[in-house]
Amino acid sequence: MIEFFQEHPWIIIALVAHGAVLGTVAYLILLERKTASWVQDRIGPNRVGPWGLLQPIADGLKFILKEDYRPASADKVLFSLAPCLMIIVIIISIAVLPWGGEHQVTRTIDVTGQTDARLAAISHVPSVGVMVGEPKIEQIAATTDAGEVMAPARTLATVTYRYPFQIAKLNIGVLFILGVLSLAIYGVVLGGWASNNKFSFLGALRATAQMVSYEIPLGLSVLCIVIMFGTLDLGEIVEKQVSYWGHVIPAWNVFTQPITFLMFLICIHAEANRAPFDLAECEQELVGGYHTEYSSMRFALFFLAEYAGMITTSAVCVALFFGGWHIPWLDKIWPALSGGVDPTNPSITTSLTVCLIRTFAFFTKTVAIIFIFMWVRWSLPRFRFDQLMMLAWRALIPMSLAMLMVTTLVVYYFGTEGNRAYMRVGGKMAVALMIGNVAVLAGTMFISKLLPAPPETNRRVRVIGSRFNRTSVAAG
Repeated sequence: MIEFFQEHPWIIIALVAHGAVLGTVAYLILLERKTASWVQDRIGPNRVGPWGLLQPIADGLKFILKEDYRPASADKVLFSLAPCLMIIVIIISIAVLPWGGEHQVTRTIDVTGQTDARLAAISHVPSVGVMVGEPKIEQIAATTDAGEVMAPARTLATVTYRYPFQIAKLNIGVLFILGVLSLAIYGVVLGGWASNNKFSFLGALRATAQMVSYEIPLGLSVLCIVIMFGTLDLGEIVEKQVSYWGHVIPAWNVFTQPITFLMFLICIHAEANRAPFDLAECEQELVGGYHTEYSSMRFALFFLAEYAGMITTSAVCVALFFGGWHIPWLDKIWPALSGGVDPTNPSITTSLTVCLIRTFAFFTKTVAIIFIFMWVRWSLPRFRFDQLMMLAWRALIPMSLAMLMVTTLVVYYFGTEGNRAYMRVGGKMAVALMIGNVAVLAGTMFISKLLPAPPETNRRVRVIGSRFNRTSVAAG
């Protein structure tokens, strides 16, 4: 059994990662309610278990025991398929998240009796692993003190390989996540349409328009980072950020691309249908939006998919802008955190403990981004739908195009810089990118003054016979 998991480490990583994500989803709901209570100067849930820690279990039992209602006019198949599709898409999307770098392992394997010892040794390398060098083959014979051979010689093979501390290593990991997460909109549309409810369907249409609008600046923001490093592999993007400027400042992309980070953060709020972009489910206008007709566990799946999507998008944000698993300054005190195996690739380490510590650091950063989601929800009012569209098409999309042009020019002119040999961002390039961000921000503020004002959609409308029109007020 142990040998099986040594040859298939991704199975353990998959079980732990999915278990941790799904378990965290339940407690994110508790964190959401606690954050709301802090903002509103309340105590929050504190009755079920010590400090309210068993509240998620009580909520889960409530969902399971509630009546599973379905409208008579709803599409029976699509009505149940919609929430399942959303949660499946979110679960699949975490497969390429780089939790803890790469783990290098050296194993000695008994290949006695094998016709080809080399092939027998290579067969023990995991399918997700990469072999380092060639297997070392040696024969060992048991002898007596007089030198007589007591048993047939044994053939041992020593093989060294590396495997990523993630479920699946794809060289198009960023594209995979963006593509898979975009499929979640199908669950929203199916849920709204299958409910046979005009409010639900209107919420689904809003979500569709919102996705079409905010996928553009989201993709362009990611493309800025891809151009900087020349790869779509999330693991490589994280590894390229594990360095310092001036031996002090972490070479994280949030310092070189702050405008891109803010646009990405806004877009993932809109993609997750989180306030202030929750127009697809706003209670004041659409009762409950696309999931109005849902109850019991089908509603719970929609609810859980929203929080699981927050985890995935926050983890991608950490990988793209906050160095992923990199723990700044602590790796100077404990050099093992920087690998030490390959000076050109600090993600490689021979310590499983280091991989676990890195994973914890990655997860902690992800929870910090999720807290921003919750902080924003209970701090900012909801946009009107026309304001939502205007923000995307008049602000975010032009700014993301400008940032893409600036990033391309900086990479072109600093492509011969010394640190670019390993596709890292050097000090000069970082300063140039920061200046480009400031220039884009200043240009946006200047041009916004020259653009014509948007249509006044919130103007007063005279209603004949109303006691609230201006004439009546003036007469009164």
